[in-house]
Formats: sequence, C-alpha cells, structure tokens
Amino acid sequence: MPDPDAHNSADAAVRLLKGAAVLFGGLGAAFLAWLGRQWARYPEMRASQFGFEAPLWPALGGFVLVAMLAVVGLFWRAARRVEAGENLFAQRHRRRSSDRPGSSNGQSSE
Repeated sequence: MPDPDAHNSADAAVRLLKGAAVLFGGLGAAFLAWLGRQWARYPEMRASQFGFEAPLWPALGGFVLVAMLAVVGLFWRAARRVEAGENLFAQRHRRRSSDRPGSSNGQSSE
C-alpha cells in the first residue's frame, strides 16, 4: 500500500522549490531596481580591473540578471522534476552516511 504522506511531501517540496524561485526572483528584481536607481544617480561610476575601465552599473546589472535567471531556472526545473514524480536524491553516490568509508568526519581511522 502506498504511503499517503508521500504525495503531500512531494506537493510540499514543489511549493517550497517554486516559492524559493519566486523569492529569489523577487529579491533579484529588487536589487536590479536598486542598481537602476544608482545608475541614474551616479552615472559616472566606473569599474577598473587589470588596467581596463568600464561603466560599473551595466556590468553589475548584467551579472546579477544572469545569475538570478540561472538560480530561478534551477529551482523551477527541480520543482517540475519533483512534480513529475522524480526523486531528486534517488541516484546519489552515497545514500547514507554509514556508506562512507572511515569515520563520520570523513577521516580514516588508522
């Protein structure tokens, strides 16, 4: 007989993953809005590295946007996989800490 709580735990995991994606997206959007305001206030700010200069705000905004999209996509994809019934931890190399050779801290006891 299947576990009745298994479906509820999968639904909870999907909600948590999608919630994390939305939260991270919201925080990233808020940071991008703040960057836009800083760019309007201080357009002369420049970044310098290895002798090269470039405007600070577009580079920082682009980095934040790409990173935010990557993390949101990662969370959303994981939520879709869990929603489809996949166990994301089913094919881990070590399933239990007792499978680890040596002691619990990863050191061998010789």
